[in-house]
Amino acid sequence: MNSKELAKFLFDHEVYDSYQFIVNTLKTIRTALFCKESILSLISKMTEEQRKWQSDFYNELLEQSGPIKKVALTYDRMPTYSFNIADIETNIPFLLDKLTKDFFQYVRNAFDCMSQAANAACLSTRAKNIERVDFGFMKKVFEQQSYSQDFPSISRWFANIANCDEFKYIEDFNNRTKHICDVYIKLSMSLIGKGEESTINPFYKKEKQHEKQDISEYLTEIYDFVTKAYHDFFAALETEITKKLYIANRYHKVKVYQQVFKDDPDNGFSMVYIDATCDIVNMPDEIEVLLIHEYDGEISAKNCPVRTIYIKNPDKDNGYIGKYVVQDNYGDDTLIKYRKYQKIVPNPNTLPLAFQAMISDESKNVFYHANQFMDITTISDDPDFRKRVQLPF
Repeated sequence: MNSKELAKFLFDHEVYDSYQFIVNTLKTIRTALFCKESILSLISKMTEEQRKWQSDFYNELLEQSGPIKKVALTYDRMPTYSFNIADIETNIPFLLDKLTKDFFQYVRNAFDCMSQAANAACLSTRAKNIERVDFGFMKKVFEQQSYSQDFPSISRWFANIANCDEFKYIEDFNNRTKHICDVYIKLSMSLIGKGEESTINPFYKKEKQHEKQDISEYLTEIYDFVTKAYHDFFAALETEITKKLYIANRYHKVKVYQQVFKDDPDNGFSMVYIDATCDIVNMPDEIEVLLIHEYDGEISAKNCPVRTIYIKNPDKDNGYIGKYVVQDNYGDDTLIKYRKYQKIVPNPNTLPLAFQAMISDESKNVFYHANQFMDITTISDDPDFRKRVQLPF
């Protein structure tokens, strides 16, 4: 499915927050592809420069007359394999070393991105803290009996990937180069003839011997492994999402009541609320809110900015019967998330909820402009104010 179809599918199954992780997985894999293609191109360029140097070397000999031909082979006449990037001088061996490490880091990151997607899309309201999520952590989660029974396809995917030699190499290469010592790249060009070699040296990690690998061939093999792993992952994820487990009590739109009166400015306030059809004691202890809007096949999402969401029951005389208070923060970040809100049952001896909102710092003189994520009711005798709040925020 294309990106619009994917977004719609995830929205319909109330796990839209997993969309960002799937998109990031594809971006990461594409970046790994760029590294691989750049490496292949650089090796080709290096070989081409070496062949040209050999050709010039032989031509210099052939142009000499007489039975004895001489040519000086000095360091300053050797190929430099120099390279210029945005006016910064570098060389091909350095770039090959850097891009090879980048490639293995990006393909490893792709598995962590897929793990974030599995966490959000499968576990949903039971999702683990994203700060702790990576491939190894989520593999253990989906090994737990309850989750392996609920999500057998994803559980098998994690187990199969972890047992693949390619994945073990990716993990060991990254751990070795990041935490212990470099895994050196061997680049050699024959002075005479065609004896080029570009390989990753063998290394030993976790009591496993990893053999020498030809860079061009092995990076292509690893890339093919990662792309297949992603396609297998998405097929498994799609199957699990359709079960719609652990998605109860999620909300994607809120309502707002706000009022402003010219002659009574102290009574200006706003209340964000959702409608209920039962008493507050029968509502869940926790709800999750991510503001989402769908229009003409396009999905847009926004973190819910409010800290208190009131519950309104139109069948009750006093209207507002309880509230939910946010339990987490999201900061200034593009990452979207379902925010968790904890239920608070009002004490009958306290102020009515509407009065609590009127004096709350969160609601006092805080007003909302027209937007696609909220249904807003504005009461005001100030025509200028009514015009302003109709403008998009």
